[in-house]
Amino acid sequence: MRVTVAVPDWAQQLASDDTDMERAPVPLEPSETPTVDFEVPDDGYFEYGFVDAQGKLRADPSNGVKADNPWYPSASALSGPDYRPDPFSTPDRELERGQRDRLRLTSAALGGQLRRVNVYTPSGHEGTPLPLVVVQDGVAFDRLAGIHLVGEALVARGEARPARYAFVEPVDRREEYGYSDAYLEFLLAELLPAVEAVGPGTGENVWLGASLGGLASANAALARPDLAASVVTFSGAFLGEPEHKEYYATRNSRLLERLRNRQTELPARWYLEVGTIEWLTDINRSVHAALEARGVETAMVERHAGHNWTNWRNGMAPALRFALKP
Repeated sequence: MRVTVAVPDWAQQLASDDTDMERAPVPLEPSETPTVDFEVPDDGYFEYGFVDAQGKLRADPSNGVKADNPWYPSASALSGPDYRPDPFSTPDRELERGQRDRLRLTSAALGGQLRRVNVYTPSGHEGTPLPLVVVQDGVAFDRLAGIHLVGEALVARGEARPARYAFVEPVDRREEYGYSDAYLEFLLAELLPAVEAVGPGTGENVWLGASLGGLASANAALARPDLAASVVTFSGAFLGEPEHKEYYATRNSRLLERLRNRQTELPARWYLEVGTIEWLTDINRSVHAALEARGVETAMVERHAGHNWTNWRNGMAPALRFALKP
């Protein structure tokens, strides 16, 4: 599907899923380029916006469809005629009947910082040993996506097992999620025991995250594969290295090097999702191939979408079916 969009006279740059929004926007001159064309697959979903002279991302004034994106709430959205959201992408909030424990952890690993973690336990399972899903970007996956409610719906249908969810929110996302030994120590040595005190685990930890949160989840699993039953990554930002954290301007990948190294012990299972309209498609394909070559049980799903929360919400139910299969 080709969509022609008029460029507002105030637009200085075009930001979209193709540019990871504001990270690599395309310069515009409305008098010379009055329109832009988007090619969206018939079953695809795409987000974009225009940057004004003050550097603010604004919606397309000719498009009344707003993106449901906590990171870019001003973005506009396009979808093809065959696009259909996953039935579980917007879970029923009435399903939240479980127990919430709001932890406040003073982290020695992070220099005494106070970290807030919300723990959700399904109703009737308080005190029951359960798998633990450790969720990066916890506020978005909790409040916007409701991934724990997707889990509740799947459990009711016999499509997944109940689990406890720990929603973890970063302070400095780029620093902590990108090869931070201190953050990994916090997750492994401080967070896991704190959650265990709320409710016992089965030892089956699922490390889950989107974008750089996917990288952090992967690194946690590789740091302690004995504490990783599964990894779930949505559009994993697997590019970059500890010495050069250029997640958007390099083709190098320390994670891929580690996965290919036969000396690296790996988790047994890994679920990957990625969009076909983003710069991370190829590296996720390479990661999938490396995991398969090492004998890891993997599932890989590509959707005709970009690097956005609608894409990731559409993948929550398949991911939990994989990670928590009955």
